[in-house]
Amino acid sequence: MRSLLAPLIIGLVLSLAAVFAVQWTAVRVAIDTVMRSYIADELAQDADELFGALAVKPGSDSLLEVTDVDPPFLTPSSGQYFEILVEHEPALRSPSLGHESLPIAPGTRGQRYVHDVVGPNKQKLLLSATGYEFMGRQITIGVATDLGPIQTQYNALLSRYTELSLVMFALLVVLQVGIVRIALRPLHRVEVDVKRLERGEIAQLGENVPTEVLPLVCEINRMLLLLARRLRRSRESLGNLAHALKAPLTVLTHMADDEHIRRHPTMDAQMHEQLWMLRTRISSELRRARVAGGRTSGAAVDLQTEIESLIATLRKIYVNRNLDIASRVNLGIQFRGDREDFLELCGNLLDNACKWARSRVFISAREVSGLVLTVEDDGPGCAPEDLDKLARRGVRIDEAIEGHGLGLAIAGDIASSYDGEMQLGRSEELGGFFVSVIFPPA
Repeated sequence: MRSLLAPLIIGLVLSLAAVFAVQWTAVRVAIDTVMRSYIADELAQDADELFGALAVKPGSDSLLEVTDVDPPFLTPSSGQYFEILVEHEPALRSPSLGHESLPIAPGTRGQRYVHDVVGPNKQKLLLSATGYEFMGRQITIGVATDLGPIQTQYNALLSRYTELSLVMFALLVVLQVGIVRIALRPLHRVEVDVKRLERGEIAQLGENVPTEVLPLVCEINRMLLLLARRLRRSRESLGNLAHALKAPLTVLTHMADDEHIRRHPTMDAQMHEQLWMLRTRISSELRRARVAGGRTSGAAVDLQTEIESLIATLRKIYVNRNLDIASRVNLGIQFRGDREDFLELCGNLLDNACKWARSRVFISAREVSGLVLTVEDDGPGCAPEDLDKLARRGVRIDEAIEGHGLGLAIAGDIASSYDGEMQLGRSEELGGFFVSVIFPPA
């Protein structure tokens, strides 16, 4: 599944980009509108001033003149121009126009219009034309100004505004990315808790998470608690079953000791043998059924402590044989799984080694791309052609040794339940049997 951070950041950047694009466009349009409106008002004021300075030439009844003209209108191609129409005919134009003219349409009194035109030297002009009435005649005064210098200043202002907007956009993106990361930090804590759960450091996930994730975390914790309770009830039920079977087996054993059965030695031997096999088989299958398997959420098992405890117990069991049971377990090595599973696995392997050993048993645990547990002894070992048979359920190579042939099979089942692998062979150091269980990294 994709990370939540990437789509959130991408969506945030696109949203900010859209907002800044709309804002930049709105500001540019607003400035352009205000600028044109201000220039048009100035041009209208100039037209009013020209109308106020309009007079009839002395000695003429119809010719007009402007008595007061601003200097920019007198300089050729200065960027400031005017032209006056009387009725529909041009009557006056500013010296700055030279031989050019302005495209003015006649207007009625009080009528005003503004539009862009091209003036001398292809200048971009803003033209404002206003209609008046003078001495009973309709006149139109058009005043125009060059937008070039103003447009240059406008472009410089817009450029600075664009640069400032980009800087603010970048700062906001960085700020929002930081806010998103802080908002998603509780999810990182959930990830850390899941890894700690896999390592067996905690039994449940922490519930100090966002409200949106809390139901999922609570459901996971509920399932973990439910699984733990089911495993505990299963083991308790199996223990109860074992106790319930002991009584009938005891009765059958007493019945097998009856004098009528003793009169038939063959039947007596067969019955005792079957009862013994039934008792040991039930006990072994009950132990096998109690295997939890897989990574559990409980605390990790400290190998050094548990192995030393098993060795102490086996020394008491085989005290008459005076076995030298040694171990080499690196400090801090842990088993990321169920403690009962480990005790069952390690106990079966050590018990099998003690049964076959002459005087020495050695167990070691180390971490090499996972946990490697090895048990070896100085017994007779096993022929290569018989190694494949040993891990099968109920197989015993030597019937003279007490046992029921399930120890290695149970150990193999426990290793498989944790995706591990069990390897059998001959010990190079002690010369006897060698078994190695390799668990993958947690």
